[in-house]
Amino acid sequence: MSTFTALNIEPESDNEDEIDNSKEIQIEEALKLYQNALKLHSQGPRFYAEAEEAYSALFQSEVFTYLESLPESQRIEYYPEVADDASGNYEQLVEDPVTAASADGVPSTLPQILYLSYKNHGHFLLDRLKWRLQVASKQGHDQILLEKEAKETSEQIASSLKFLVEALDRDDTDVELWRQLSKIGESLGSKKIARFCLEAVLDREKVAGDPWSEPLGLQELFAAERLRSLLQGLGDDISEPGLPRLTRKQQNNVRSFRTHLDPLPYLPTPPPEAIGETSEEPSAIQNIAVPLLSWASCGKAILLQLQQEAQGLIDPSPGTCYVLTLPNFQPTINSNLSRTENPPRNDSISQTSTVLDFNGSRSRAGDKKDSVKQTDGSLEQIGNPKSEPRAQLSSARGAATSNTDISKQIAVSGQGDAERADLRQNSVTSVDAQAELTRTMTLPTRKRSNEATELEDAEDTGRSKSKRIKARTSIDEPASGREARAKQQLELYQQGELEYFNLLDGRAFEQSASLLSTMGIDTTLSVREQRGTIVSLVKALKNSNGDDIGIATTSDETLMKDLTVALCKWNGDMSNMFLQGGGFEDPISGAGVAQNSGLLTFLEQSGTAAGEARSIRQLADDKGLDAFVEHVNTGSMQLEQIALAWVIALLSHESVLQFEDVASRTTAYEDYLWPDNLKETLVQVLVRHDDFIFRSLSDDVSSFFETHGKVEAAASLCSCPHTDLVQNIFELHLDVYGRITNPSSEVDPPIRTTQLDRLQRWASLAYQIRKSWNDDACDLDVALDGSTSIRFLWACAVLANLCSACPQDLIILYFRDLQSILRRVGSPVIQLRNNAVMPEISIEAAEKQISRLTTMDFFTNVFSSSDDDPAALIETLEPLLERSMQQRDQRVSIVGEEMNNTTDHLCETDNSRQEGIESHNGNQMPTEQMLHFLDKASLPMQLMLWRKLIDAYSIIDYSPRILWCYLRCITLTVNHLQASRHSAKDEEERRNSLLRWLKSLDDLLTRALALAWSDGQSLDCMDEVNLQDALSILTRLQYMLLPVVVVDDCVKIGLSSPPSQSNNSTSIAYSNSLTKLCDMIVRTWTLRYILIRDGLSQFTSTSSVLHQDLFECLTSIHRCLGPRNYCRLADRVFLKLARRELSKLGTSVDSEIEGAQIILDMYGLKICPGSKDVEDHGCPAETMYRSDAVEMMDRVLVQANKLSIKDLIKSDMRVAVERMQQAIRIPKNTSSVLHNRRILSDFLKRPINPRDLSWALRGLGELHFQQTHGESFRIAEKGWYFLQGQLALVKFRSQKRSSTAGSDELDVALKFFEYDLEQGYEKWETWYRLAQVYDAKIEEETTWTADNLNTRMDEVIKLQRSAIHCYTMAVATAERCPEPTLDMFQKVADLYSDFGIRIYGSSREPFAMKALSLENFTKHYNSRAGTWQDEPFRALSLYGAWRFAGGLLRRALVHKPDNWVTWYMLGKCLWKMHKCSNNVLSGRERMPFQPAIDAFKTAIEALPGRRDSKHADKDPTLEPHYKLASVVHKLVSSRRLTAEEGCETLNATSYARKVPPVQDVDDWEGYILSVLKVLRGADKANWHHRMALRSARTIYEESPNDHMATLATKLELTQQIFTKTMTVQVWKPENERTGRHFVYTTRYVEFFLRLLYELNDRAGLEALGKQIRKKPGKFFGHTRLWHETCMTHLKLLRSHSSVPDDMSDSVFKNISHDLFVQNADRLEAWAHLPSTDFLAIDILREAIELKKTNSNLMKPAAIEDFIADAYAALHLSIVPELIARSNEEESRGRMRVDNLMNLENPPVGTPSPGAGADAEDAAPTRQRIRGVGRRELQKRAEALVNKPAALHAAAKAQRTPPLANGSTTPRSTIQVLIPQATPMKENNSSVPGSVHDSADDESELSEVEDAAETARSRPMFPNLEDSKDGADEAEEEEKERSEEGSERADDEQLEEEDQGEVEGEGDGEETYHTPMEM
Repeated sequence: MSTFTALNIEPESDNEDEIDNSKEIQIEEALKLYQNALKLHSQGPRFYAEAEEAYSALFQSEVFTYLESLPESQRIEYYPEVADDASGNYEQLVEDPVTAASADGVPSTLPQILYLSYKNHGHFLLDRLKWRLQVASKQGHDQILLEKEAKETSEQIASSLKFLVEALDRDDTDVELWRQLSKIGESLGSKKIARFCLEAVLDREKVAGDPWSEPLGLQELFAAERLRSLLQGLGDDISEPGLPRLTRKQQNNVRSFRTHLDPLPYLPTPPPEAIGETSEEPSAIQNIAVPLLSWASCGKAILLQLQQEAQGLIDPSPGTCYVLTLPNFQPTINSNLSRTENPPRNDSISQTSTVLDFNGSRSRAGDKKDSVKQTDGSLEQIGNPKSEPRAQLSSARGAATSNTDISKQIAVSGQGDAERADLRQNSVTSVDAQAELTRTMTLPTRKRSNEATELEDAEDTGRSKSKRIKARTSIDEPASGREARAKQQLELYQQGELEYFNLLDGRAFEQSASLLSTMGIDTTLSVREQRGTIVSLVKALKNSNGDDIGIATTSDETLMKDLTVALCKWNGDMSNMFLQGGGFEDPISGAGVAQNSGLLTFLEQSGTAAGEARSIRQLADDKGLDAFVEHVNTGSMQLEQIALAWVIALLSHESVLQFEDVASRTTAYEDYLWPDNLKETLVQVLVRHDDFIFRSLSDDVSSFFETHGKVEAAASLCSCPHTDLVQNIFELHLDVYGRITNPSSEVDPPIRTTQLDRLQRWASLAYQIRKSWNDDACDLDVALDGSTSIRFLWACAVLANLCSACPQDLIILYFRDLQSILRRVGSPVIQLRNNAVMPEISIEAAEKQISRLTTMDFFTNVFSSSDDDPAALIETLEPLLERSMQQRDQRVSIVGEEMNNTTDHLCETDNSRQEGIESHNGNQMPTEQMLHFLDKASLPMQLMLWRKLIDAYSIIDYSPRILWCYLRCITLTVNHLQASRHSAKDEEERRNSLLRWLKSLDDLLTRALALAWSDGQSLDCMDEVNLQDALSILTRLQYMLLPVVVVDDCVKIGLSSPPSQSNNSTSIAYSNSLTKLCDMIVRTWTLRYILIRDGLSQFTSTSSVLHQDLFECLTSIHRCLGPRNYCRLADRVFLKLARRELSKLGTSVDSEIEGAQIILDMYGLKICPGSKDVEDHGCPAETMYRSDAVEMMDRVLVQANKLSIKDLIKSDMRVAVERMQQAIRIPKNTSSVLHNRRILSDFLKRPINPRDLSWALRGLGELHFQQTHGESFRIAEKGWYFLQGQLALVKFRSQKRSSTAGSDELDVALKFFEYDLEQGYEKWETWYRLAQVYDAKIEEETTWTADNLNTRMDEVIKLQRSAIHCYTMAVATAERCPEPTLDMFQKVADLYSDFGIRIYGSSREPFAMKALSLENFTKHYNSRAGTWQDEPFRALSLYGAWRFAGGLLRRALVHKPDNWVTWYMLGKCLWKMHKCSNNVLSGRERMPFQPAIDAFKTAIEALPGRRDSKHADKDPTLEPHYKLASVVHKLVSSRRLTAEEGCETLNATSYARKVPPVQDVDDWEGYILSVLKVLRGADKANWHHRMALRSARTIYEESPNDHMATLATKLELTQQIFTKTMTVQVWKPENERTGRHFVYTTRYVEFFLRLLYELNDRAGLEALGKQIRKKPGKFFGHTRLWHETCMTHLKLLRSHSSVPDDMSDSVFKNISHDLFVQNADRLEAWAHLPSTDFLAIDILREAIELKKTNSNLMKPAAIEDFIADAYAALHLSIVPELIARSNEEESRGRMRVDNLMNLENPPVGTPSPGAGADAEDAAPTRQRIRGVGRRELQKRAEALVNKPAALHAAAKAQRTPPLANGSTTPRSTIQVLIPQATPMKENNSSVPGSVHDSADDESELSEVEDAAETARSRPMFPNLEDSKDGADEAEEEEKERSEEGSERADDEQLEEEDQGEVEGEGDGEETYHTPMEM
């Protein structure tokens, strides 16, 4: 069938197509082009044209446009952003192993391709030049051709130099290439290049120690020799001795290879006069290359030239003129001057040379085509490739080397980033193109898109796109209807989200506003309107790029607009401004503030004008620079004159510059704001060349006055030359002196003195120009016609102030006179933004100077005071600052009023001046002067004063006033930002100021909030007025920060996008900035709430109303911050506040939800899993500490109590409880706790007293605990430890286990319940759960294996005893509970039920009343009669246990009558009380059986209904049904019920109704078996095993002696319980008591043993025995069961073999040891015959196997006795026949002829028959008979049944007599003729007949061999599958048994020495003389 493939799922085989390997392919293509060009190059001149085309194609490859292909200097120059990002990683960037498949020796990486391409192309140009020179030389016109084509030759040499330099930039370790460049430089006439390259060859700076200690190489020798010749030609006697000295051998080598000294001998060498320094005609022009189009760069170039000439680095010839060369400017030279070359001594790279012509000059647009040319035009193709990005990079790569070098030199003297930006701007590549290229160029990656690499489309390049791209581009565009619908849905979504955020903010602001109104604070702003305005502004910015976003009308709107625009257009500069302050000194935090910063701020701010700042234009870098350069180049100026002209151009209105936007008679100094580097360069020129500049200007002024005379000069003051120039220079020197004399300056005193001398000289010159004005007052109006005179007066006042010798009062009076003068001329405002000492001249500035001088002493004392007396500082400063805050809005200034009353005429008398001074000194109070100054002071100045006050309060540690000071600082900052003065600033300046002060506000908020949060007394000094002011300012701050929230909301919902950032670092900075702004919002809300809470406590008297209002306010703030994920910000300060506040505000329903939300935000814990009001606010989990967990415990417990423990264990709340417990940890051990723990431990270990049980039912029972206190007691009282224990218990119970597992949960539960009881024992449920823990531990110990019951019963009994004690205390404490609830009644019912079941289970096996007995609890008694031991009290009897358990179960049924388990267990108790024996009754009345039957019937009725379809796999509950059937069967069988009554009773179970009832007792067996069959059919999984046994017993008991009934019984048991391999299959049903199934398993095996014995099933008995021995963990009482199994097996073996007891004693008692050995050997040899098959041997073998299986688990005496008896019986029946057979053969052998012939001479050592007989007869009298011991019998029996080794078989064959026919074959005929199938007789008197008793011929051996083969084919062990494996196993077990019995060696030795006495105690073990008795 056809299939389809999804477009977004691609097969693995197509994954290779998706790999964007464009870079690898481009490198591979470039490699092919390189190989082609190199091939054509190597083929000679005929292919030079094709090689040139190949090289051109190579350099047009894409690899040369990569960023990593650029040289490092150009990459940093043109792409500084990328260079910064890849700082330190360039080698990784370049050395990326982009491999192109190539052969050996071929470049395989990009750097190698670049290096070899440039190098080989440079060599190609040289080779082509060499070929042309050779052709010209052959024609004999080489000199003429060289002269005609000198220019072309120079161009080719220069072109090769360019490419070789590029190659050397990639790899500067090529020594030969350096030597070639040296020769090329020498050929071009540059000895500097030649020297530099040769020195590079000899460069050994990196070598430690002596650089010339290592021997020189051959290349270095050549370079040293050429460098020595070059230095000698230059006359450099200083550098020549530094060259390495050549040894004689090296000198010989140089002479031998002299022809190789010149690496390029074919290049023409210029004559000595062209490159030497002996030129007779000096050059008249010197170029000064300006690297950047800026005034600062031009000044630095001039300054550098001056410095080089001053230092002797450049020695210009006399009369040299200088010209300036701009990057894009062709200098115009005076035609009267001839341009010749005259390189000065130590010529620099900046000199005009041939190299500059080809590589350094940048012509205008019209001359661009001629700048790069070659003969065949190939270089033009290289320089202008087709690809635009490649052209840009190629042009950047082809930058002028000379300009680059001079740029590097100027950069050393201070070139900044702005100049590098100018260089990029003025390069050949346009600014826009480079910006676009910078955006598209990224760091190289392994996979790049076509757009990133600017590759052509697939149709153009022939490469196919990936399938994913094809699929994406092939999808049709959605229909317009779908687009409109999607857009509409998006708008609806955004509108809904905005409305949601509006509701959140509206609720928070309205709730807080209602509380503020209670305190008399009115907030009229609407947050909805504010948000709407901001959203509209965001949309406008998104749609119009900020071109038309409206005009703000108020300062608040301006502030909101500025912050919104900044957030939408955020960049790296803004991040730096906000995060770092942009170099701004924070007056509060102290960031970047010097030690005496306060005084410096005072000095700077006092000198800054307070008036409105007018717009200051920035001076363009290249404005008018072309005209200046044109003027210089056409003027034939000297270097000092150029410097002066540069100064005049900037400072004088007489300059040649024609600024179209500058007013007449003004300068660029006055009208423009200079860049910092321009001012710095100008100051350097003025300072370093002050003498020349002052002398020149002073001479011009003196000439003017001499020419015009004094009167005419005064009349034409404005026409005086250099008037404004001198004033400007005077002011700049004044600025320099003011900076180096401020308190923070570290300039040395001599430098200050020198600068003061310069300043005074220029002041004197300026005064000289205006001296005529001082002589004639009538010319005042004329003198004040311009601003220069006013500036001169102001500068003189500032100069007098800077000079400490001038009195302060005089300076104050001087500024007052200046005020009068300014009023007279119309109150002008003169701004000098390029001068920091006098930035503004105005009336307000003068007033500020007066205030500064007046308050100088005060502020000097304040900022210079130490911390020794903070109280004095507080008393002085605090009233002043407080009054300033109160009067700031009124703007009242006493000093201002006096300023308005001053006289307008400047020619006031001395008396009026004296009165003014007195008025100033006496009428004004110092405090009013301070207030006036503070009212006009800037914000940093005011904050500095507040910081001093904060420091003073910090010393005395008075936090209330510190917080008050911080709030005042916040007020000042917010008022400053919302003031009209701030709004009147320029947009950029306003934005920068806003960001700086937001950073300061963040620091203030952080400090204030830390105090208000941590110190509870910090609000003590906040009265009503202060609170209102603080809350008002915080409310304004919140509205001011509202754009941050709204813009963030718009970005989150997609209404706006975050501002794009240039790189990763700026993106991180933007993220940090936004986070910091959001931190401010959170801190503002938090601090505002704290102040509201404190204020409401003063205004509200009702605590309930107060709490409710605060709670609603807190909740609204949380709901406002949470959905925006702001709760995690500001170090979670709001969450911490909310958590602490919530614990004080009550526990209403809403507070529970809010508390759950806070806990989720703080710790990531869900304590309300089902609540939809609790949302995830994106807060990472915080570390929880003990105090935090205890604080939130109440809320967690309230939520936990709402869930059942089973639901709690499955919910997320369990995680919360566990996390809290990890923080709380275990309680500490106090003396009370240790005492209670000891009492509790002793109580749980003591015996069970029946009196305690009875008292518990009446609520009696107590423990002698001590009262505990402390935090652990409170935790326990809340129920925390109980909850932890219950969770651990339920967790253990909920686990589904199929085998034994760890009980760690039970141990945890046990510990926590004990912790809870140690704090107080009156907790009935804790006792109850602790009892359940002990029950669970008992169940875990006895469910999976019976080993614990068999070996560790004592520990299990201790657990039972502890459980009963816990149940007892639980009942006692529950009975005396004062206020029981319905839920408690239900739990108490479960308590009674579990307690009753525990008592009943302890009374039955496997426990059998051991826990209730007093064993090991005897007590010593003493009386007059003596001492004795007795039980401390009477133990609980078995019947009493049943009765007590029944009483508990009846109590449980009171509150839970439908619990079938309780009814079932009650019925069992009643049945046991009825069925028990009279001894158990002890005279009590027997319980009737009817209550038991009724209980079972009720249990059946109470069973749960049929399982639904979801639980169909679960089996029904059958226990009550079976128990009722079992009880009724026993009653009918005992004739206490008739069959009819029994059937009627069984009708209570539905399973019996399916069987027809019977009337006769004889039919009862069939009926009950049918009922049991139905029950077994309901047990699908065969869990219930008792029904199978009941059926089997019913069958067996009906006919106990019937063989067929026994077989039927066995068959019934093997259907379910026993398998064919005798594996016992008994499992624990769900509702059966623990350990009980092991008891049943033992009973089943005992019953089955009886059946096997009756059926004579030896094989089944043997298999069952092995199963019992192998799995002791399945049987209770395993040792006893194994003993019974062994005895039954032995009994069965005796019955089969008819071996009587003690037969071994009767057989071997009178046999000597030697005879026994001889007979045993015969018997063993006969048994080992292959044809031997005898029943007695099989029985003996089975007995030995039983002994091995026993492995000393049971004492082996009984088994050994049977083995000895079986061996004796075998010996008695077989040995006589073997002896007779042996004698007969011996008799036949003597009758042979050869024996008769040897009768006279018998062999030596052969005794005669008579002698032998006599010896035998005399033996008993001569020596004792050595008897046969038991151990030897065991060994012989084991050897008999085991096959011997080959060696033993050979030895036994030697002992076997030969047959009659002479054959040595063993006597197998005896085994053949012995009857095998007939068992032995009981008396063992008959012996099998001999071979002679038959008529068979003994010579016929064929039948014997057949019989032997038949015997070999049968296995030796009939009961085992593999006889060989059995034998091996027997041998191993024999070996182990021998090792275990090594300690009996001594007994064995004594036994062997015994003579003839055969006793049963050979090994010292017990002997069973009657093993057949059961």
